[in-house]
Amino acid sequence: MIAVKFEKPRMFTGTRDIVISLAVLLVVVFFSVGFTGLCSFNPGPAERSGPVQEVDIETILQSDARGLGIPIRLPELSDSWQANSVRRTMVDNEPSSKAGWVIDEQVFLALTQTVAELKDAVDDEDGEYREETDTFVVPAAQSSTGEDVTWQIWSGDDVKEIWAVDLGDVRLLISGTATRSQYETLATAAVKAQPLEVAAASTEAADATA
Repeated sequence: MIAVKFEKPRMFTGTRDIVISLAVLLVVVFFSVGFTGLCSFNPGPAERSGPVQEVDIETILQSDARGLGIPIRLPELSDSWQANSVRRTMVDNEPSSKAGWVIDEQVFLALTQTVAELKDAVDDEDGEYREETDTFVVPAAQSSTGEDVTWQIWSGDDVKEIWAVDLGDVRLLISGTATRSQYETLATAAVKAQPLEVAAASTEAADATA
């Protein structure tokens, strides 16, 4: 009598065989995709997916000036500063305006305009501890106030630097990832700018609804 060897159907193969089959399949797919150029690996810095998406900062800040009822300034900056964000936010429970710029398509700075108290506004940025470590003075000739304006520079361990100034009717804060020189550029432009004018009709309407 001839002995017949019985083999289990492939669907009943063991877990080990299934794992090996999947591993082989993944290797084949990896090399196939790699050779066809459908994916790539770059160990260097991440590349930007496209140009900075700019926003109409003047129109939005005009709207903030009308809606928030606080002096809002639009800094005049060079073309290498691209406004990519403007939004209303709360600073120490006070409605405020925050605008951001990408500089040379590499770094970012934001300008917050608020009526919150200066120290409270600094503390409310991210809740991290900072102390005043330096100052930067914008001379009267470059200030819309006609006087020297002194920015306070707040720093801490492993936290971003915040520049803050009290202009009396509004507080300005600058934060981001830029260089000292770029901070100085925005600080100077911000205090040099006059508050945006709000149409008289809009002001009267706001007073009527107050």
